[in-house]
Amino acid sequence: MASFAAATAAGVRFGRVVLMARGAEGVANSVNFYQNALGLTVVRHTDDWAELACGIGGRDDQPSSSSSSIPQQASGAFRLTIRSVESEAQLSAGYAPILTFDVDDMDMTVARCAQMGASLDGPIQYPAHGKVAALRAPDGYIIGLYEPAI
Repeated sequence: MASFAAATAAGVRFGRVVLMARGAEGVANSVNFYQNALGLTVVRHTDDWAELACGIGGRDDQPSSSSSSIPQQASGAFRLTIRSVESEAQLSAGYAPILTFDVDDMDMTVARCAQMGASLDGPIQYPAHGKVAALRAPDGYIIGLYEPAI
């Protein structure tokens, strides 16, 4: 906890995760997937850049589903930025982050993601603490899903 307090005191906080996509079409396709398959809210979107947001934390920390948008600077919002690039080096999957989302219903979320072009990267796992799945999103990134045990 001391590290968290020191970073906060120093004015440092987690800002966003940036994913690279090939050109304007790649940005648009990625926005379509993260918005429609996982329910992220589009904060802004241009041909070369997009920012999406969703709540962070456990089920009790999530914004209510009746909320129609998440303000850009909301302290309780995770931000995902999608940036257009053309260079192969910038698109290298070897340095890609793994995004992990907490979900309320694993089966429904996996089905919705599959309908939007994702594919399971191995079977759904059932450890004692809940359900875990890995999917490859249409943009090539690995997406982790976690449904905690009740």
